[in-house]
Amino acid sequence: MDKKIPGDEMPVIEVEKNYLIKLCGIPESELREVLTLVKAPIDEEEENIWKIELTPDRPDMFSPEGIARAVKGFLGMETEIIQYPVMDTEIEVKVEKVSARPYIACACVLDVELTEERIKSIMHLQEKLHETIGRKRKKVAIGLHDLDKVTAPFTYAEFHPKEIAFAPLGMDEELTLDLILERHEKGRKYAFCLEGFEKYPVIIDKYGEVLSFPPIINGRLTMVTEKTRNLFIDVTGTDKRAVEKVLNILVCNIAEVCGKIGKVKVGNEIYPKLEPEEIDVNVAEVNRVLGLGISEYETAEILRRMRYSVVEMKGGVLKVLIPPYRVDILHEIDIIEDVVIGYGINNIIPELPKIPTVGKKHRKEKMSEKIREIMVGMGFHEILNFMLSNKEKQFIKMCVEEEECVEIAKPMSLEFTVCRKWLLPGVLEFLGENTHRSYPQKVFEIGDCVIIDEKEETKTRTIRKLCGAIAHDKTNLTEIKSVVEAVARELNASLVIKPISHKSFIESRRGEIYLNGKASGFFGEIHPQVLANWKITKPVVAFEISLEEFIS
Repeated sequence: MDKKIPGDEMPVIEVEKNYLIKLCGIPESELREVLTLVKAPIDEEEENIWKIELTPDRPDMFSPEGIARAVKGFLGMETEIIQYPVMDTEIEVKVEKVSARPYIACACVLDVELTEERIKSIMHLQEKLHETIGRKRKKVAIGLHDLDKVTAPFTYAEFHPKEIAFAPLGMDEELTLDLILERHEKGRKYAFCLEGFEKYPVIIDKYGEVLSFPPIINGRLTMVTEKTRNLFIDVTGTDKRAVEKVLNILVCNIAEVCGKIGKVKVGNEIYPKLEPEEIDVNVAEVNRVLGLGISEYETAEILRRMRYSVVEMKGGVLKVLIPPYRVDILHEIDIIEDVVIGYGINNIIPELPKIPTVGKKHRKEKMSEKIREIMVGMGFHEILNFMLSNKEKQFIKMCVEEEECVEIAKPMSLEFTVCRKWLLPGVLEFLGENTHRSYPQKVFEIGDCVIIDEKEETKTRTIRKLCGAIAHDKTNLTEIKSVVEAVARELNASLVIKPISHKSFIESRRGEIYLNGKASGFFGEIHPQVLANWKITKPVVAFEISLEEFIS
C-alpha cells in the first residue's frame, strides 16, 4: 500500500552520472564518497544513470544542480550563500479571486541556455516537487513556459469549465477545461485536485492565450524546448508559504547553471522573495547536543561550507543567514544537524554515556510490540502517521464537534496546526489515499495522542492508543467486534460493550469499549458522510482504544 502522505517515503531521483560529475568538478571516486556524507547516497546504478536517495526535508537537492551546490560547499570549493543575479522586469500578473487555488507566485529566468540534460533536470525537479511538497499537485503545482511565446501582462483567474478552450501539452486539438479533465491523461490523473469547485483556475496572457490550467496541464503554445531563451514560471497552490518556497527552489536551481532571475509583480507582491531569513545559533547548544566541544569560529566555518552566511559572532551566539531555497530550516536544531554533517559523521568518536545505569525498552514500547504482534497475527498491516494534524481532519471530516486541543502557536503549514487527539482520522485518510489498491484492506496504527490535562505540569498528557480499520464490500459490525474481543482476550482484560453516541459511526452500529471496568474506546461502522469526506468508496469498520491502562 502507499504511504499516507506523498513524500513521506525517501525520494529517489535519477541523475545522469556524467552531468553530475561535470557540475561538481571532482573525480567520480571522490564524488561517490562525498554523496554519502551529504545525505545523498547512490541507491542504484544503471549505465550512466545514478539513482540517488534523498531525505524528504531537502527538496532543494532534488536535482543535480542542487546536489552539486551542496557537494561543492561541503568540500569548501564554494562557501556562503550564493548571491544569484536578479533583474527588474516589467512583467506583471494580475490576480483575481480563485477559490480552488488562492495563492500564486511567479518569476522568470532570462537568457537561459537549455540543453537536453538541463531540460530533463528541470522537469524531473518539477515532478519531484509535485509529489512531495505539492502533495501530488493538490497543495502546490508548477508551470514552466517559454516566455517569448506569450505577451504580458498575464492574468490569473477562474473560469467555468466550458468557458475557455486551448490546446494542452501533448495534444493538437483545442479542448474546454471539462474535456481536458475527461480526455487528457493528466486531466484524469489530477482531476481530484479540483473536485467540488464550479470554476477552474487558468493563467492567460494579454491577448487571452492560455499559459496554464493549474494544477492539470500547461498549454502547448508555451512548451519549453532547447530553443527557449526566457523562462516564465508559475507556482499555484493552497498554502502560500509552500508556493513561495517552491518558487525559490526552482529559480535558484536553474540559476545554478544558466540565466538570470527576473522579478515579477504578482498582484501587490514582488516575486521571487530571495531575501535570506535570520536565525540565532548558540554554540553552547551546538556542543551540548553534539558533544563536540568546537569553538564559535569552527562552527561558523562549518556553516559557511554548508552554504549559510554568518554575519555576526557575539558572546557565543552566531547570527546565521538561511539560503532562500532551504525550506527545512524551522528551528535552531535544524542548523545543528547541518553542523554535524559539515563536521563529518565519520569524525565523531563514539563515547559511552557517563550515567550509572544501562538503557532498556520502556514498558510502553514493550506493550506496543505485544499489541503489534497481535494485530499482525490477525492479518492487519501497520501504518504510521504524524502526531501533528489539523482541525479539519480531527473534527470536521469526522463529523464531530470541535473540542479543545493542543494548538501550534506559529504553524509553518496549514497541514499541521494541532496535536492529534485520536488516531482514527489518520487511519481513514490512509484508506482514502489507497482506494486504488486491492481489497480487503486491514490496517492499524499504534501511536501517541495529546490531550489537555490541567493537572499535569505541562497542562497536557500524552496517551498511547491503538486504532484498527477494515475496508471491503461486506465488512460489518460483527467483523470489527471480533477483532476487539481478540485484542481484549490477548491483553487478559475483561470486555464490556455499552451503547455510545458518536457521530463518526452509524447510529445503532457502534459501541463503547470498557476494558477491566474502564471506558477505553469505541468501535463501529463508519458513517457514510465520513466515508465521503475522506473519499473512501468501500464500507469501513474501525475501533480505537487507549493502552494507558495496560502500560501503567
